[in-house]
Amino acid sequence: MDDVPVYPSFQPESAGGPALEGAAIHVWAVPLAGEPGRCAALLSAVEREKAERFRFLDHRRRYAIGHGALRAILGGYAGMDPAGLTFAVGPRGKPSLVEPKGLHFNLSHSAQLALIAVARHEVGVDCEKMRHLESRTEIARRHFSPVEFAALEALPESEQLRGFYRCWTRKEAYIKAVGAGLSMPLDVFDVSLAEKPEFLAIRDGKEDAAAWSLHDVAPGPEFAAAVAIRARGLRLQTFLLQGL
Repeated sequence: MDDVPVYPSFQPESAGGPALEGAAIHVWAVPLAGEPGRCAALLSAVEREKAERFRFLDHRRRYAIGHGALRAILGGYAGMDPAGLTFAVGPRGKPSLVEPKGLHFNLSHSAQLALIAVARHEVGVDCEKMRHLESRTEIARRHFSPVEFAALEALPESEQLRGFYRCWTRKEAYIKAVGAGLSMPLDVFDVSLAEKPEFLAIRDGKEDAAAWSLHDVAPGPEFAAAVAIRARGLRLQTFLLQGL
């Protein structure tokens, strides 16, 4: 299986290597190729059962590698046995660690790559492999806010695909950060489509756009990705997971 090209800004690092300061966001790129043996060994019985329910072998492999890598990374930060970590699930399905408190994370995967964001604040990450979409305009009209749709339409044709994915990943990262799932309409907040990621407005009556920040974290030339976090002025560090 071909390796996924990853930008050199994602520095090779092993789980348990970097320390997570309060003013930092760590984003890990995890290739989902190869044998899942070491990662699969870290999964709980519930996770192994879920992996077996996937119809296709490739999907089972990706799940085992992604979730095993998540356990390894979180175990490294927590100083705990990765296989012994216990997760709780929020009312809308967002997972969290039972112990230790205050270590927030989120996982996203697309094609043969996963991204895992870890921080000391509520965080969400979304990663998408960019591909041509015949229905791109219809999807944007249905899910983007009027401000975002107008910004997309104003882009030159050559830039609209990347603009679409920038908007999509930034919005999905926020929804995952607040744990809203499918319950939050995508048009109740505005994000930028320009190279600089930022919240323009949040109209859900609960959150203040000034309290949040966005970061683009595309791991390679074929991908778009973003992190949303309820904090500002944090330092972003990116790693390529090694040793699993």
